Amino acid sequence: MQSAADFWVYLNIIRKRLWLTGLLFLVTVGVILAITYTAKPRYNATVRLQVLATDSSDIALFSTTKSTTTADQVLQAQNDFIRALKSSFVAWQTIADLNLDVGAPDLLAGLSCSVEGDFIIVTVESDDPGRAEGIATNQVNNALTYYRSVRATPARVFNEFVTELLAEQETSVAQAEQAFLALKRQESLESLDQETESLQNLIRTLQNERDQAVIERERAAVIAQTYRTEQALAQEQADEFAADLDQAGEMISPSSYEYYRDLARKYDATALQYEATRDGYDKSVELYDEMIQTRVDKLDQLLELSSQYNTLETSLARAKSTQSFLWEKQNEASLKQLQAEELGYIQITEPARKPDEPVASKTLQLVAVGGIVSILTGFLLSFVIEFVGSLFRAAKKQRVS
Repeated sequence: MQSAADFWVYLNIIRKRLWLTGLLFLVTVGVILAITYTAKPRYNATVRLQVLATDSSDIALFSTTKSTTTADQVLQAQNDFIRALKSSFVAWQTIADLNLDVGAPDLLAGLSCSVEGDFIIVTVESDDPGRAEGIATNQVNNALTYYRSVRATPARVFNEFVTELLAEQETSVAQAEQAFLALKRQESLESLDQETESLQNLIRTLQNERDQAVIERERAAVIAQTYRTEQALAQEQADEFAADLDQAGEMISPSSYEYYRDLARKYDATALQYEATRDGYDKSVELYDEMIQTRVDKLDQLLELSSQYNTLETSLARAKSTQSFLWEKQNEASLKQLQAEELGYIQITEPARKPDEPVASKTLQLVAVGGIVSILTGFLLSFVIEFVGSLFRAAKKQRVS
């Protein structure tokens, strides 16, 4: 019963000031209709962009492991581009390009973005179809330029850094090459390893030839000695035949004497030949010893030089390795910078076009919402006025009593 009584009380309050609710309703609807019908038609121009799944633009001297996925990269690219698109700096560029008489906040107020998967949809609303198309096209292009410049900044800065290091490293390589070349010229060698190996092979060859000469010398000496022995025997036989004389004092067997004498001479000549060969080989052995010793001394010099040679060679190899490493990093940075500046990770798939017709009017929706809000506001004001009136009446009654 109490709830029903309260309901009728509330209903009476609303009926009592129903005129206020009706007035608010009429004023609200009238204002909405007036604004709607006097406002210029609005036009929308839309640009559709796609985020490409590409390599990260980050680059470092040494490899780093990152656990970012393709979806994270796409989301990051979308957020970065939308921030660039809604940047006042980019908006002022568009205003300057189109010579507009509005400020950056006004231009950005008519711009909206939405994300659909890998795509970004940019919508620009204006009261002029050509202006809507121009703002959409220029704002997106300026935002892409700004976004690509920002994305290329790490690679560009790294490229400049590596270029400076590479210039310094080229100087180091040139100095290392000059020091290494000076040592080679001083010692008249191209490669220490090749020169050492060549000397070792030559020494072995000379030692083998010396050993062969020693063998031939000993062989000639043995043969010469053999012939000398045979010569002595033949000469002894000849002397015996020469001593055998008859009573008349003549040689008993002159033919045998002559035979052994000639044989002794023949053995002598052959022995002389082998002795000459022996002496020749003996001299060859001396020459081989001198040649071998000369090469051994040269080899010792090269081995003593190896420490300095290897130090200079290692320094040059290390300098060239560092230079090659920096070349690769510079090339990588240049490609990354070019990728960020030219490709940009975001491409326009549907450019803006001049809208053919204005945006559909939302008058009915606005009137419905405004009417409901005005009725609710009227009810609320009715209760507020009734409450304030009751307070005044209570205060007046208390003063009278």
